[in-house]
Parts: sequence; C-alpha cells; structure tokens
Amino acid sequence: MKGFIIDTEFVWGFQARVIGLSKTPPSFYYPPPSTFLGALAESISRRENLGEKEGLKALEKLSENLLAIGLRPLNCMPLKFEDINRIVAIKITQQILYPTPEDITGSFDSPARGKTILVSLDGNPPIIRWFLVFKDEYTVIDKRRIELQKNDFWKVHRLGSKESRVSVMNVIEFVPQTVSGRQETYYSFPLDMAKLVYKQGRWENETYINPFYLRYSETENPLKNYLLQKNVKVFFLPMLDIRRENPSCIIEAKTVYKYNEEVVVGRAG
Repeated sequence: MKGFIIDTEFVWGFQARVIGLSKTPPSFYYPPPSTFLGALAESISRRENLGEKEGLKALEKLSENLLAIGLRPLNCMPLKFEDINRIVAIKITQQILYPTPEDITGSFDSPARGKTILVSLDGNPPIIRWFLVFKDEYTVIDKRRIELQKNDFWKVHRLGSKESRVSVMNVIEFVPQTVSGRQETYYSFPLDMAKLVYKQGRWENETYINPFYLRYSETENPLKNYLLQKNVKVFFLPMLDIRRENPSCIIEAKTVYKYNEEVVVGRAG
C-alpha cells in the first residue's frame, strides 16, 4: 500500500463541465477525482510511451488500484460562472455538414460555457491538496509491469481542459495508517462510504463518475453512465470562506487512511 499527498497550484482555476446539460453546462466546484486520475494516467503514459488505447488501460488500472481519493482547498474558494465562447459548430442541418465554407456564419456558435475560478484568500496562487492511497505500488498493462512513481505526480500539468494549467508544488510519498471508526477529516469524501456525525463550516454536494470503477467500452462508457446516473458517487466537498476557517467533518467509516493529522475516507484494500 502506498499513499501520496500532492499540492497543486492553479494559474486561475479550471474548466471541467457537467455533461448532459445542453450546450451551456456549468462547471464543477473542484476538478472531479477522475480528472486527477486522468492527469496521472497521462503522466505515466508519457513516461512509458503508451499509446491512446494503452493510456485508457492505465486509467482503468489506476482506478482498480485506488483505495482513497480526497481533496481540500488550502487557501482558496471556488467561484463558478459561465461566459461566452466562440466555438466551431459541428452539426448536420438540412443535410449539410457543418462547419462549411459555404456558410461561415452558421459554422460558428457562441454558447455560454462553465468555468470555475479559484479565488485566493491570502494573495498567493490558489492551492488544492490531494490525498490518494493505492493498494499496490505497481500495475500491469499488457503484461508490462509499470511502477507508480513519485515523479509521475510531479509531472501533472493540468486538471481539466488544456487551459486548466497547474503546477505541482509538493509531493509526499508514505505508507498510510489504516484505521476505522470515528475520525475528523478536512478532505472530500463519498457520502456512501462514511456516516456524517457532525460538520463544521460550509460543505457542498457534487456528483462525480465513480473514481473506483472507470471502464471504457461501448457498454461501460463513463459519460453514458453519468448521463444515466449509473456508477456515480456523491462527494461531500469542503468550502473555505473569507474567514479561512478549515471546514471539518466528524465521520464514522469502516476504512480510513491517515498520515499524521491528514485523514481521508476510502475503501478496504
């Protein structure tokens, strides 16, 4: 078993939109867990020279290996908004495939698209801390043994769209302690994996694709499952306010992972 704590510094915020809400979808409060796993899979794929299909397998293997994932803001609060963006319209209208030079005006659209600004509360760049625990220190992809390395987290460079740039500020690798029962946590957690006893500060709910079971096939497409609300998990998310008081929860869970005073809810290994 191996744990990692990662501090990611954002340039402005990120763009990771809720699917299935027409062409003007809102953004999430925070990058979904699957977004972070995708960024990690990209880093591993570059190191191991994996192709597109193998890269998807890397993401699936990371999901299988994942025991816990949670985040907490260190100095920022999310502000969701939508602004007008000019985009290329890919569509078929009156049997005409767009974009087409015969109709320049109809080849573009300007919908409002969701983004999330991470507003700094101390004048420094916004930072979100992640806590991940994996069952094994390696994974096997097409009979290739691939080690999970600390350097893979250092090379994460975006969380969301290509404009959602981040810099990794710190990575801690450790062996977490496994406990159960009543604990206090500052990290986000799935509501179906813990019983909420008491909360302090502001917390919000958000529905994500289940990060512990990611599959890519015609029958197991995560986007299709999200639209049908299959294989999803509701996460409880901490929200800092202008007072910068850390939101906390007292929870009871069967499996909790600890590193010093950091606590994240997870599943049994």
